Amino acid sequence: MRRLADRLNDTNKQLSDTNKQMGGLAATVGYTLENEAYRHLPALLRRDYGIEVEEPLYRDYLTDDKGRDVEVNILGRARRGDEKLLIIGESKAQLSKRDIDHFLSRRAARLDTLGRTPFPVPVAHMVSQRGAAEHGRQQGAAVYLSYHQFGH
Repeated sequence: MRRLADRLNDTNKQLSDTNKQMGGLAATVGYTLENEAYRHLPALLRRDYGIEVEEPLYRDYLTDDKGRDVEVNILGRARRGDEKLLIIGESKAQLSKRDIDHFLSRRAARLDTLGRTPFPVPVAHMVSQRGAAEHGRQQGAAVYLSYHQFGH
């Protein structure tokens, strides 16, 4: 019994180590996607939406409607004509319709956008269901997928 308990403890430790490594890989994938988005989004937003990004895009925190700090993956001030915008982006490895809905209603809509109109920009490596990108665009989000080099 003692040997079985020891082996179970060893297996649990190995599983915990594997989970930590997987979490690190997931974070690396997410940060890589964000870093590529910072580089490509200004030109794409200009081309597709007539938006001029006024500063380099970055990762930071905004305050939500309950006074909590919320991490925003892609953030930056921008303009479209005389309209002041705040780019609010989320990066995901896989993007679903539910992810879009959650991002728009629970994240982007609840953030203090510093007196600017929020402009939601979800970016992903791929969609996890048919029509997810179109679903986001129909709701006013600028959805970009990395395998299209963030293009439509």
